[in-house]
Amino acid sequence: MNRRTAGLTTLIFAIGMTIALRTLASAPAKSGDVTEARITAEVAEGNNWLLNGRTFEAQHFSPLAQITDQNAGNLGLAWSLDIDSEMGVVAEPLVVDGVIYVSAPLSKVYAVEAASGKLLWMFDPKVRLDQAINGSYSARTNAGVAVWGGKVYVGTGDCRLVAIDAASGKRAWEATVCDPQQTGITGAPHVAKGKVFMGYNGSDDGVRGSLAAYDAETGKEVWRFWTVPGDPAKGFEAKALEMAAKTWHGKDAWRIGGGDVWNAITYDSATDLVIFGTAGAGVDYGELENIKVSGDKLFAGCIIAVNAETGEYAWHFQTSAPGLQTENNHTLIADLVLDGVRRHVAMTVPKNGFFYVLDAKTGKLISAKSLVKTAWATSIDLQTGRAVENPPSKGGGRQWTVHNWWPMSLSPRTGLVYVPATDREAGTKAAVESGEWMRGTQGKLIAWDPVNQSARWTVEEPIATNGGVLSTAGNLVFQGQGTGEFAAYAADNGKKVWSIQTGSAIESVPVTYAVNGEQYILTPVGWGSGSRLFAPAWTMATPQSKRGPSRLLAFKLGATTPFPTPPDVVPPVPKPPRQSGNNATIEQGKLLYRKFVCDGCHSPDVDGSGAWVLNGAVPDLRYAPPEVHRAWYDIVLQGTHWSKGMPGFADPPKFAFPHLKMTAKDADAIHDYVIAQAWKTYNAEHGQTAAKGAH
Repeated sequence: MNRRTAGLTTLIFAIGMTIALRTLASAPAKSGDVTEARITAEVAEGNNWLLNGRTFEAQHFSPLAQITDQNAGNLGLAWSLDIDSEMGVVAEPLVVDGVIYVSAPLSKVYAVEAASGKLLWMFDPKVRLDQAINGSYSARTNAGVAVWGGKVYVGTGDCRLVAIDAASGKRAWEATVCDPQQTGITGAPHVAKGKVFMGYNGSDDGVRGSLAAYDAETGKEVWRFWTVPGDPAKGFEAKALEMAAKTWHGKDAWRIGGGDVWNAITYDSATDLVIFGTAGAGVDYGELENIKVSGDKLFAGCIIAVNAETGEYAWHFQTSAPGLQTENNHTLIADLVLDGVRRHVAMTVPKNGFFYVLDAKTGKLISAKSLVKTAWATSIDLQTGRAVENPPSKGGGRQWTVHNWWPMSLSPRTGLVYVPATDREAGTKAAVESGEWMRGTQGKLIAWDPVNQSARWTVEEPIATNGGVLSTAGNLVFQGQGTGEFAAYAADNGKKVWSIQTGSAIESVPVTYAVNGEQYILTPVGWGSGSRLFAPAWTMATPQSKRGPSRLLAFKLGATTPFPTPPDVVPPVPKPPRQSGNNATIEQGKLLYRKFVCDGCHSPDVDGSGAWVLNGAVPDLRYAPPEVHRAWYDIVLQGTHWSKGMPGFADPPKFAFPHLKMTAKDADAIHDYVIAQAWKTYNAEHGQTAAKGAH
């Protein structure tokens, strides 16, 4: 070999080694290889969706622009994957190096090939349903997973945080987050700085809320921030709680708990703060409803910031008010130019309907304005941060949910925040109600300008409750609706540029990713979420869309996979048993149905799923077969179905009902009420009046 040839060989070898080393350096070392450095490095790339919200700022925006408002009409189905569940998938999928990680009801986790929809593995944590009523409810829905350092993390309906090996789908470790005799987890874990942040449910059920941080590698609890004071006789875990305790007034006030941190968790890398939202405090059923509490009740109904390393309190801002307890959902982080000054801000919209802009470092209120005309308050005082409330005599004290838990999205390209919202229909005469539902409401997708504090455009939607929002650099906004429609809108003006009818109600979070140079839009579908249990079906789905299957649907430009249109099978209502109760016992049964929280799982007015389904779902009592009516005492009083999450109320779980017990007379009255509701549905199906056949 001459010198020239040797030199050329050496050069080729050096180039080859450089390429190989670069390839090795850029290639993931293991499945689920998510790190803080990688998240920062890939902010402008968009091929993956590494976190809930994609980046630490949780803006739910992607820089991918292959799919635009000009070519979105060419979107077609790339692939679909059916999920074996009677409850819909409501999670936000994560995508890491060509693999999708998504959770489903009963806290199951799926790993799916992002290019093809091929199932790689499924992990089942075997959730117990027989420990707490709230845990039974919590297990039916799951908002998502987190991925970090080769592991996938999921919270379970029986209060566990489980780490799963991302490559094999095998359990790595698990930790107990809350008391499974009290409650459960439905929210997604969040990750940063080698820690997993996890909360749980229970504000409406007397559960004391907290946010806990766990070592991502070992599962060891690093810190816990309690969001409401506990029993003062036992002392306070932190000085911040001692401060909060001074705002709780009334005998045994601490017993009502509250302030849960179930899903609204954001890590701000610029301030090194974990900023999270809490629910309100107050129990309106059972024995705890007799405890009367006044005062601000910190830290319930608040946005709270703590040090990510230590959990030490940094600041709080309360969105609840004396006249209205509210729940705080999704906070996103951004830099805005306000009055000529660049500000680092946290933006959030609680259920109460106001759009808040806070200084992310101090929590100081910068602006607050209502997205829609609210009933409970006219404005927010910018000096005090307190609401100017309407008195009950002028319609105050009540407020329908304006922004539910589904996340909003901020597009840096347009400067707009896209908020999934609910508003009153124009001209409605319906009285204002509090909570997840109200007659005379409709859905809205509102494009909000946080600088000018006004709506740029609004899309009206027929169903009150709809899914989360994704915006992209292709001037697009994607959202799924309760009707089953999945649509894309031009981000700058709200014009609908593409849509497809999926046949399934959509209450989930769409994401986008790229594999082999092709951009995909991914959405889970299927009627789900906790609201499916404690709100009437008509607020979230149509009679057809609530029967649609649970699926993952992936779309891309030019795809021609035939859409698997589900058959619309309408299950008949079984003929109910003869009604032996009179109007008085039926009305008493209606009151007891609420007193024993039957409406927390089987829906208000027994307006449930529209079928007797048992695969992880809570069955619609109107569709109960004859054998269930015959075994009513065994099921309702003795708890023969407790393993499936239905306790016996003759001796119910003590946390929810310390002393209350259901009698046979109570059970009969509830049965009379359920039978009456079943006859209404049966007669409507057969075109008869409710008076016929019911007695």
